[in-house]
Amino acid sequence: MQDFKGKCAVVTGGNSGIGLGIARAFASEGANLVLVGMDETKAERAASALSDEFDVRAIGVRCDVTDRAQVEVLADRAYSEFGNVDILVNNAGLGAGGPIHEITEGDWDWVMNVNVKGIFHCCAVFVPRMLASGQPAHISNMGSEQSFGLASPDFGSMIAYTASKHAVLGITDSMRRDYADQGIEVSLICPGPVATDIWNAERNRPAEFGDRRVVDPEGGKMIAEMGMDPNAVGRMTVEGIKGGDFYIFTHSYIRDLVKTRHEEALEALEKTDAWHRLGV
Repeated sequence: MQDFKGKCAVVTGGNSGIGLGIARAFASEGANLVLVGMDETKAERAASALSDEFDVRAIGVRCDVTDRAQVEVLADRAYSEFGNVDILVNNAGLGAGGPIHEITEGDWDWVMNVNVKGIFHCCAVFVPRMLASGQPAHISNMGSEQSFGLASPDFGSMIAYTASKHAVLGITDSMRRDYADQGIEVSLICPGPVATDIWNAERNRPAEFGDRRVVDPEGGKMIAEMGMDPNAVGRMTVEGIKGGDFYIFTHSYIRDLVKTRHEEALEALEKTDAWHRLGV
């Protein structure tokens, strides 16, 4: 998909951070927008600002992507307002830290619920409608550099987050195969550090997943100082979609993570070949 003028893009987590950067890039190309967030006022305010800036139609919608019924309502609203949804960006997500012996079951469930189940719900709801429309469509899922390997130890352990982003890679790769001949292109966005508020996700932790943890603001300060501008991520995402790219990376040092992972796997396969040569 190369021409976004007049198309409709639904962006979850679209009222701030990377999601808003992606929405802005689509708006600059003439796309209409559905900005989705947990804070309806914030989503509506962001939609109004982009509409005024780029002369496109944009609405803000509150939706908890972990709730399938709310995603159904979101889809109904999007199709009612714009007639069709051409692009879905599953950006809503959160990060929570800690090694496996320190995190709670609530920590794990919260991260998986948003980062993985949220994408499942959105795709399960929007894909049938996209197929029924018979029009070309595109779905981008938000992965991470940690879809391929571990980030710098400076960020500490984030085992639930890392596991969730590996899952997103698997979901997106499967979707690429499943819909390759049905008019739906798929891409995986893999950012490194970006200057967003993801470091302070605890402020939105629902009570059902345990007490909110105290977060060190120094972590947020470090990300703000070293992180990429979310608007740059947005531009790279849109260009990647135009180019038909499956992987959309934001930081070139991801090459080291990818290379290390695959070199280790290839070395292990050499050992497998050796075992087979011995007749094992």
